[in-house]
Amino acid sequence: MDPADADLERLLDRELKKLPAPRAPQSLLPRVMATASASPQTAPATGWSTWSPGWQASSVAVLLLFVATVAWLFSAPPAPVVETTRTAGEIAALMRVFWDVLLQPVATYIFVLGLSLALACAAAWAALELALGGASHQ
Repeated sequence: MDPADADLERLLDRELKKLPAPRAPQSLLPRVMATASASPQTAPATGWSTWSPGWQASSVAVLLLFVATVAWLFSAPPAPVVETTRTAGEIAALMRVFWDVLLQPVATYIFVLGLSLALACAAAWAALELALGGASHQ
């Protein structure tokens, strides 16, 4: 850094510190207080009632379409829906039998074996710690 620049910087800093701090006009606080007391203290409106009429109408139409579709499906479901539901039920029953007969016993044995091995390792670790006098603190 150039020494002349450093001197100029110090001179500017000294002169700026001599200046008085800016003050707000005397009329600012009364104007702010009057404006704050005149405005209502309610939260801004939010929700469906603040949407534009077009969006409100669209949302009502979509809701009515959804309700009509659900009512139609429950009153007289078409054949593909009935067949799909029946197939899904059969697959769920088959998966439940598969789980009960094959997977659950195997998963139980694997869990018990893993837990036994973990406890055996912990016991071996504790025995080694006791036999060797613990970790060295060098």
